[in-house]
Formats: sequence, structure tokens, C-alpha cells
Amino acid sequence: MPSNVINLNAELAAREDTRALTLKQEITVQLLNHNIEQQRLKKAIDFHRRAFQVRLKQLEELNDLIELQEGRLLL
Repeated sequence: MPSNVINLNAELAAREDTRALTLKQEITVQLLNHNIEQQRLKKAIDFHRRAFQVRLKQLEELNDLIELQEGRLLL
């Protein structure tokens, strides 16, 4: 998600205000934003991986129950 700091910096630069961020400060803010986005994506991947594992376990249990009941029907 883009930072409001960068947007504010662009606005200040357009007004030729002396309070605008330096290039190094702007890059630092962008780097922080990228790191935050990376952490968010890692958490999302981990959540979906766990959810997939739970659903896979439920599917395997259901499959075992189906096989057991089919076996009982054949007897």
C-alpha cells in the first residue's frame, strides 16, 4: 500500500516547498512500504497454507469414512 508520506512529498515538491523529502528519505519510505507489503503477503501465504492443510485433513477423513461405509455395504 503506498504511503501518504510519498503523496505529501509530491504535493510539497509541486509547491516548491522546502520541507519536501530528500531522495534518500523517499527511497527509505518506499523500502519500508515494500517490507510491510512483503510481511503481509508472507502472513497471507502462511494462513492459506494452514487452511489448505486443515481442509486436506478433513477430506482425507471423509474419504476414509466413505471407504469404510462402502466396505460395510459390500458385506
